[in-house]
Amino acid sequence: MLVPSGQLSPLQQHLLREMDLCDLPAPETAPESYAARDLDTDEVRDALPTLLWSGLVEQRGGDRGTLRLTPLGAAALRAAECDELTARLSAVASFADTVSMGAAPRPAGLALRRLAEGTWTLEQAKSYVRTGETGADRS
Repeated sequence: MLVPSGQLSPLQQHLLREMDLCDLPAPETAPESYAARDLDTDEVRDALPTLLWSGLVEQRGGDRGTLRLTPLGAAALRAAECDELTARLSAVASFADTVSMGAAPRPAGLALRRLAEGTWTLEQAKSYVRTGETGADRS
């Protein structure tokens, strides 16, 4: 099976990332395991059929068995992470144009760091350099 087209939802990506670290019990068996990972068991239960059907995750031992990331799931996770990093690098490069237009060094440095970390979007970084606010700061 090929890597499924389309993007992973944030929940799917979070769940696959957790399964990349270790196998997980079925949500019904150990809901506390999901709570400790900041995952809602109801949302996980809703997402699992798609992940199982697409071959990104496999379940060993029946409905109450262990959930495991498949090689296809690992490939889809890496592709999603690559897409995320590519978008972030593109935003950093675009922000360089804003900085080259004469932005003050201190706000530009903070905005660049937050943009590179993925904390701010490109629009928030540009707004901070222009106005001192990200747009989300306004109450």
